[in-house]
Amino acid sequence: MKLQRHLPTHTRRDAWVEVDLNAVEANLATLRRPLASGLAIMAVLKADAYGHGAPLVLPCLEASGVSAVGVASIDEAIQMRESGCRLPILVLGASPDWSLHELHAHDIQATIFNDQHVQSLERLFDQTGRRTTVQIKVDTGMHRIGVPWQVAPQFIERCQHHAALDVAGVFSHFAWSADEAFSAKQRQRWQGVLGKLSHPPGWVHIANSDASLRYDYSDCSNMVRIGLPLFGYKTDPSMPVAGLKPAMALKARVVHLQTLEPGEGVSYNQTFVNTTGAPMRLATLPLGYADGVPRGLSNHMAVLYGGQRLRQVGNITMDQLMIDVTPAQDVHLGDVVTLIGSSGDQAIGLDSWAAILNTIEYEVMCGLRVRLPKTVVRND
Repeated sequence: MKLQRHLPTHTRRDAWVEVDLNAVEANLATLRRPLASGLAIMAVLKADAYGHGAPLVLPCLEASGVSAVGVASIDEAIQMRESGCRLPILVLGASPDWSLHELHAHDIQATIFNDQHVQSLERLFDQTGRRTTVQIKVDTGMHRIGVPWQVAPQFIERCQHHAALDVAGVFSHFAWSADEAFSAKQRQRWQGVLGKLSHPPGWVHIANSDASLRYDYSDCSNMVRIGLPLFGYKTDPSMPVAGLKPAMALKARVVHLQTLEPGEGVSYNQTFVNTTGAPMRLATLPLGYADGVPRGLSNHMAVLYGGQRLRQVGNITMDQLMIDVTPAQDVHLGDVVTLIGSSGDQAIGLDSWAAILNTIEYEVMCGLRVRLPKTVVRND
């Protein structure tokens, strides 16, 4: 028999994000299956693991055998280290000069890609006598950050021989993995860079989540970087993987029940008015756009209660939103309503919010604010 455990969390709110660790484990296994044998996985946990709570999911990923963690900033890296992470942690973006001393203090790897970075780390070496572990970002066509591929071999070899630096890896990033022709061009440039290195560093990686599943990069990489699909969503609808399980649920308890008489409206600007000719029953949930439930969903989103789909009504406010519970039976104060997740045979995914808002799941899940407490669920 399977038992559901809610791991302890401290919360004094009636709204929360729930993360299914079984889904995270299953997704990692699904994503690992098509990879070439021996390819390591870097778990990319930017933006608080895309809103899932990086410290909560990290032990699960460590136990499941990921080899490294990628984050966006030094602050995120410190959070990972202070949460007990023992894996190598790479800051994937540029780090400001004034924060570089934190790298040593927390055993964090920096991304570098220009001479200014090298000079800053040289000054840090002069002050501390300690080398900084770095990985070098190569721009093969994304044109966001990185040393241009044309001059990358010379830059990498200079860094490898620099007294202040310990070069642990080199990496690049695909701009559009689904475009086979452009990806092939980037791959060719990447292979050209590697082919000119006398001694490639320990870690060599170019494939993000989408690319790692479309093509075999084992001839020019020993690691792939996987982020969003760990949590059950594709980075591109055409990504060739099936069976991913969304790990996130968003839930809240009913804090108020009221009757909306015919002709009466609800919430700011009265964007919803009861035109049915009969009283309606409304329930209030204690979360709103300050928690990451965008105002653009107002009067368009649905929620789940007891396996039944109910509509949200009126403008979503900063801290509260209302739902029409007229079709439901016996709704009580304190009852749990699911905004994202499943109830009975019904399910609402982040993709439904993204479709309404004309955006992507990334933006929606990252918008679920830090003031929403997070808890994890595991089936034993």
